[in-house]
Order: sequence, then C-alpha cells, then structure tokens
Amino acid sequence: MSKSANSMRAGFAAATALTALVVFGAGGAAAESVLTMHIEEQSSWVQNFNPFDLAGRRQSTMDFIYEPLVIFNAEDGGKPVFRLATDYKFSEDMKSVTYTLRPGLKWSDGQPLTSADVKYTIDLMLKNAALDTVGVGETIASVEAPSATEVRIDLKAVNSDFPETLADLAVVPEHIWKDVSDPVAFKNEKPVGSGPMTELRRFTPQVYEQCRNPNYWDAASLHVDCLRLPQISGNDQMLAILPEGNMDWIGSFIPQIDKTFVALDPDHNGYWQPPAETVAFQMNFKSGNEGNLEAYKDLNFRHAFSLAMDRASMVDIAGFGYPVVNEHATGLPPRFETWRNKGAEGDKDAFMGFDTEKANKILDDAGYKKGADGFRTTPSGKPIAFPIIVPNGWTDWIDAVQIAVEGLRAAGVNASVATPEYEQWRKQIIDGSFEVVMNSRADGATPFRGYYQSLSTAYGGRITGAPSRYSNPKLDALFDQYLKATSEDDHKKIFNDIQLLIADDFPVVPVFNGPTWYQFSSKRFTGWVTDKDPVMNPEDHDNNRMRLMHLLRLKPVQ
Repeated sequence: MSKSANSMRAGFAAATALTALVVFGAGGAAAESVLTMHIEEQSSWVQNFNPFDLAGRRQSTMDFIYEPLVIFNAEDGGKPVFRLATDYKFSEDMKSVTYTLRPGLKWSDGQPLTSADVKYTIDLMLKNAALDTVGVGETIASVEAPSATEVRIDLKAVNSDFPETLADLAVVPEHIWKDVSDPVAFKNEKPVGSGPMTELRRFTPQVYEQCRNPNYWDAASLHVDCLRLPQISGNDQMLAILPEGNMDWIGSFIPQIDKTFVALDPDHNGYWQPPAETVAFQMNFKSGNEGNLEAYKDLNFRHAFSLAMDRASMVDIAGFGYPVVNEHATGLPPRFETWRNKGAEGDKDAFMGFDTEKANKILDDAGYKKGADGFRTTPSGKPIAFPIIVPNGWTDWIDAVQIAVEGLRAAGVNASVATPEYEQWRKQIIDGSFEVVMNSRADGATPFRGYYQSLSTAYGGRITGAPSRYSNPKLDALFDQYLKATSEDDHKKIFNDIQLLIADDFPVVPVFNGPTWYQFSSKRFTGWVTDKDPVMNPEDHDNNRMRLMHLLRLKPVQ
C-alpha cells in the first residue's frame, strides 16, 4: 500500500526537524551548511555504498565517497579536470598510460592513498568480471605501481578513449577491501573513501546524511558540511514536498515547473533543462523468450516498433514539452550536431515517424499473423508478449511507455507496462531478466562514448546504459578503429561509418532527448550553474561526474 501525500510530507518534515536538532545542537551553536538533495527515487533507503554494485548502490557513492582520478568536462570541449590524479600521459606507441597521483593523499580513515590502491582496484576488477564496471578486462593487459604516486597501465591495444572510460573508476582502499570475502555482495555500509562526503552521520530508511571527509585533500574548496538525502519515491512525492521549501539541489521531472516550483519562491527557485541524452526503447537480444527474441532480432519488427511510437505525444503530453523528439535512426543527441553524418539520415529515417498503418503492413508482409485475440505471432508461429519496464514513480516515463504500448497494440503487438522499483529496474537491466526497457545512456565529451558503451559487445549487460546486449562484429570493428585512431579527423570519419551502420541495422528505437533534470534553490546556497553560466553539466545524477565540481562551487548564503 502506498503512503498518502500528507503522510509522506509529514515524514519528510519530521526528518528535517530531527536533522535540524543535530545541526544546531542544544546550545544553538552556529549552523553547519547542510545541503538537501534529490538524486534517485526509492521507496526506502538501503545502506549500500559498494561502488561496484551498479544495481544496489546509493547514488551518492561515486564522486562524493569515491573521487575519480580525472573528470572530463563535456561543456568545455572535453577538457580534463584532474582530481586524485594530477596528470596522465600516453607512451609513444599509445599502448601504455601513466597516471600521476597527488602526493599526500589520504583515505577518510587517515591511511595513505597511493598508487598501490589504484593497482589493487584494477587488479580486483580484472580478476572478477562481476566487478568490472568500466571494461578494464577488455582494455588492460596489466597495471604496475612504479612509485607511490605513479600508476602505469599497459593496454592490450591502442585506445585513445581510455582515460575518459577510466573516469568512472572508483578506487577503493586495499587495506579495507583485501579482507572482504565477497566484494560483489559486500554492502560497504561504513565506507572509507577519498571524496568530499564520506562520513555517514545518520542512516535510516527515510533519510541519510553524508558529511565532510576529515582528510579530504581539497577541503579548502569544500564549503558544504553535509549532504542530506531524504527518501523520495517518485515525482508525485516530490511535488508534495516542494511547497515546504526544504530542497536545495533537485534532479526530478516537475510538471508545469514555472507554476509548481518557481512560483513557490521566485526569488530563489530556478532550473536549467537543456536537451540531454537520447532516450530509446531497447529490446533484450538475449531474451529467454523464443517468440520475443525472434521478433527482436528481425529488422522488420524493429522498424514496425518504431513506427508505432507517437513521439510527439510522448514529448508534449507525457513530458510536458520538456524533451525534444529525436527524428533520426542514429539517435544522435542534438548537442553533437557537428558530428552528424547527413548520409545516415534521409531515407534511413523513414521508420522514425508515427504511422501504425505502415507498421501493420510491415508486420503483415513479414509474416507476423494476427490471432483471434488481435495479437501477432512470429513468422515461425511463436507468440509475442512483453512488458516494457520503467521505474515506479517516474510518472513522465510511465506515461511515455503507456503511449508506446497503445501504439504497439494498435499494430497487433501484445505489449504492456511494468513498473518495478528503481533498484529492481536496475537489477533487471544488469542481470538480463527483462524484455524491453525504455532507457537513456550516458554521453561523454564526444558522442562516441554513448554509442560504444551502449552498443558494443564488450559492454552489453555490464552497465545500466547497455541493456540490449546487442552484438555486431562489424560495429565492434568500427569501435576498435575509433579507439586506435588518434586524430579528430579520423575519429569523425570513423564515427560517420558508425552512424551509417546503426541507421541501417537499427538496434534500438530512439524516441526523444530528455532534458537535463536540474532544479535548484538559492535560498541557502549560492554558486549554482545556470543557463547564463553553462560551464558544466549541472545534474546531480550518478551518470554525471561533473556533479563533484558543481558541489565544490557551492557556498552557504551568509
């Protein structure tokens, strides 16, 4: 049974009041700067800070507990922002990369953080594929620590994109993890980390607080003492608590945002929501359902699926006009216009419209027969029936999936909507126990990363952005060529071929580009990134490494 809006509001208010007692203390001492943020939806918090557990970890684990070696700022031409590392250099043959760490780094428990920890982490991932969240198994031959501040990584082949891939690496402390018997199942409830916010002052199923690392190397840049993360189960609960004015940094779908958020406090409430990653329907190319799998692997079925998508309604009705329709079979995001191959468009975009009559004809001609119930079977006579999974509480996406299901049913395809909890949704993506999912991918400083990590054989099923488990040797070969190339001209030529292949084979069904979900209040903190100061991706979600730098910009209002 779900909670009522009033009871949810009361619970949030109680959590806030309890926190205030801790912050101010009995004697009314000067307040700490506590930033309240929303980064994920869940019915209750589970104390899991294992950075290798993509399905179960709290999304404040990366960046805030485990700081990257280096971050790449897509809004600044992919310029590196050095964090635990101060530099990296390729060898002349491009088959080795040496990182230099900052001297004197410490873990939050005061122990030295050295190159031995980086080596240990990579070796741990090389020995256990279930922990390999960044694909080191395919790219790294060996890793050495010549000195306390040097890490030399020998690659299996030239890989010019390697440093950006390693930006998602969470270096863990060897002195803690060497005694963990099962690092896959380990919940890491009391993490020892390297980032700015490592100390768990409080953890309950309704709210937790993540506070300042006493040994943080960049403490002089950190002006926030604690992060407060209240449990918020979905968009409706967010709407219910916004009038209380307790949220500082939000990453949510807020319908009629000027009315429901900005108008609550026009002097302080703001947002910036430029188009972001491509949202697409992805089918499980390793489904255990024979009928569904036969359909997914048929290009005719994928084309018909796309023609059943009323993208305009998904944007205007489900998304309140925030997203933008993606009209191209390549699914290229709008912000990568300079990378667009117009030769991969035109006739190749013929299946990107909304035309259920044409969808029906394609399926009829391909031998998908309708039964007495109006639903189709495959050309070999097997039934087709699948749910499309979308996280519970994501009201905009749920509405978009319902629109998709209506279109598919009009074409005789027995589709339905399933709304697991967010953590379960992620688990199904990782373990492959789903049929179809609507999902976005994480883009990088160039469009290559989004395509490589979502459609290469190497990444299939490894990360939440690669659910389809699509495998195409020709595409893998192009990805390999791109990684071995070192000039921008060569990269763009190869990426032109990548777009052509994707447009022809149509492995996923692009529908729209969602906005960057970012809202803020300047009532308690200043320094927010805005459309007038668009220096970085401002989102606080787990796929955005630059959120760490955003946190370091913020200062409490004096």
